[in-house]
Amino acid sequence: MSPETRTLELAGGLALELGGRLPEVRVGYRTWGRLDAEGSNAVVVCHALTGSADADLWWTRLFGPGRALDPERDFIVCSNILGSCYGTTGPTSLDPATGRPYLGAFPAITIRDMVRVQRALLDALGARRVRMVIGGSLGGMQVLEWALLYPELVESVVFIASTARHSAWCIGLSEAQRQAIFADPRWKDGQYDAADPPIAGLAAARMMAMVSYRSQPSFELRFARRPQTEDLFAIESYLRYQGQQLVDRFDPATYVTLTRAMDTHDVSRGRGDFDDVLRGMRQPTLVVSIDSDVLYWPWEQREVARLVPGARLAVLDSPHGHDAFLIDVDRLSDMVADFRGRPRLRAGGDGAAIARRYAEKGISLLVLGKGKVGSELLEQIRTQRTELELDYDAELRVIGIADRRGTLLDEEGVDLERWRDALAAGPATGPVTAESAPALLDRLGPLPRPVLVDLTAAEGMEEIYEQAFRRGIDVVAANKGPLAVAPRRREQLREARRQHHRNYEYETAVGASLPVIGTLRRLLASGDRVRRVDGALSGTLGYLCTELARGVPLSLATRWAMGLGYTESDPRDDLSGADAARKALILARELGAEIALEDVAVAPFLPPALLAPGTPDALLASLRTHDEAMAARVERLRRAGKAIRYLVHLEVLPEGRVGVRVGPEEVGPDHPAAGLVGVEAYVAFTTARHAERPLVVQGAGVGAANTAGGVLAEILRVAARGGAR
Repeated sequence: MSPETRTLELAGGLALELGGRLPEVRVGYRTWGRLDAEGSNAVVVCHALTGSADADLWWTRLFGPGRALDPERDFIVCSNILGSCYGTTGPTSLDPATGRPYLGAFPAITIRDMVRVQRALLDALGARRVRMVIGGSLGGMQVLEWALLYPELVESVVFIASTARHSAWCIGLSEAQRQAIFADPRWKDGQYDAADPPIAGLAAARMMAMVSYRSQPSFELRFARRPQTEDLFAIESYLRYQGQQLVDRFDPATYVTLTRAMDTHDVSRGRGDFDDVLRGMRQPTLVVSIDSDVLYWPWEQREVARLVPGARLAVLDSPHGHDAFLIDVDRLSDMVADFRGRPRLRAGGDGAAIARRYAEKGISLLVLGKGKVGSELLEQIRTQRTELELDYDAELRVIGIADRRGTLLDEEGVDLERWRDALAAGPATGPVTAESAPALLDRLGPLPRPVLVDLTAAEGMEEIYEQAFRRGIDVVAANKGPLAVAPRRREQLREARRQHHRNYEYETAVGASLPVIGTLRRLLASGDRVRRVDGALSGTLGYLCTELARGVPLSLATRWAMGLGYTESDPRDDLSGADAARKALILARELGAEIALEDVAVAPFLPPALLAPGTPDALLASLRTHDEAMAARVERLRRAGKAIRYLVHLEVLPEGRVGVRVGPEEVGPDHPAAGLVGVEAYVAFTTARHAERPLVVQGAGVGAANTAGGVLAEILRVAARGGAR
């Protein structure tokens, strides 16, 4: 409970709808604003399954002048529902008859029981009229019961992403989640040790629920098939994180009690015909439906809007599924403000509240590079920001964007809808350099959780990273340059990071979103001994090899790769093997090798004479002269049942040195690289524990969306971790 939560003891206990009685009932609640002299300006906010009375935290942007809930005009009340675990009587409360927590022995309750407790609270607070009752999901069920139980008290209702009766679909989902809790050996028929609760079952239940709270497009947009580690997809990591987050703040018996209460929900129970009950509602009603909701389907809200006289239906079109009412809050606030006849909030909003949240939860980003990866990262932040804030309890704010021409900087946050125009309209100050960086970093450093994000291929960035570390700024980078500097310079950079206790993350420098570096680090941290690392690390050259095998001329395939953003800024870095060599060097250094780039044996993909410096057009013209020879080579290999691949080999030698070589190879059909398609990359780790069957990481090795997704994941991990040692 937040410190602002107050409690009220209800006199006389509570008789329950399904039988039995609670001899003692305590209510935890919060209020905002003041009750007017007539007691007529109360607004009741009803929370969802695992919510609490802290509505200003989980519905922050619904509060403030010009928003749906205005404490200057409304007396807003939100209480923790009966049966929950944030200050109101529930399974974690002490049973007066035994002196021990009820846990699984807590009596069965209904939505109507919850609302009766809320009504008693409103009476105690002196409210004689309720201007509006608003809630989503389980909160929406309470909204309907408020309207039906107390029609003389309630003036209007806002029913969001919910249902008038729990469907077989929802009851089935609830039962599956409960069975996950019951299957945990620690459940012990509901009489578990409060110090050792069935958290594994509760985490599994939450993971199941999260799948129904979002939508398939939402998960594809956010995670796709991106791996988080060598044996864990990003979506699996996310669901496990969500499960852990819930067990840290919730109780298993409470989850069982509340889901069973939801299953009892049916507005017609004991009242007569279902349609007639809803037709009997007389309050002005706003019904908010979410078009991608797969928990409470849109037809369920349309049914309520059709039956309640004069109800207004508003559709929140969103890819985020059921949780959109907690994610797309600005749009929801506009809908409710319109329903209440109040002007919408325009620019600015409640500046003080926004500033407070940013100070507490903010992550401040200065993004260097607006190419394909940079633009994709900014777009992912723009489209997913509210979802990320909800999932990770953090507010992402891009305060600066820089390219070769100049820098756009605004500590209040760059408008990600219009950043391109704003950046282009700014002064042409040139790229960020070691000389110009201090002025920018001095403005970034004091902001909440500052992170420098380097998505350039610029040289000399190690000096800027050191400047960032000295100012308490973490670095997340896809730039391979600082990782390939001379050994002594690299050690200076590492020492600066350690000295200032900052994070420097660069997973995406090798393999885009593939967890290549993370896998290697975990193997070493576990005490395993790495003997060999083999693989195809260049997604660009993998793409070229695939297209060549399909009969596409070398020059045309290269032009396509450039257009798709698969190549380095200078494609010669790919074609010469320089990019693969840098990646191999990074891995060798992760193994502890003190070697320089010159120590990597590099065989180019193409004859060096074709790769003379010049413009992209000059490069393509040069490659055209080699189209016929390359096509003949590919055809010869095809007839022999072979294919060309560009491979990397690292071997840990007996004396501890690491031998590194990269180059093109002709591989047979049984080779691990033979089956790679397009931009796929793979890395095989042969270790003492993985001697006969190497540990393999495989997936897309290049691509703006994959790389940006990996960078975003690193930003969130760095921000959650805090300072490094």
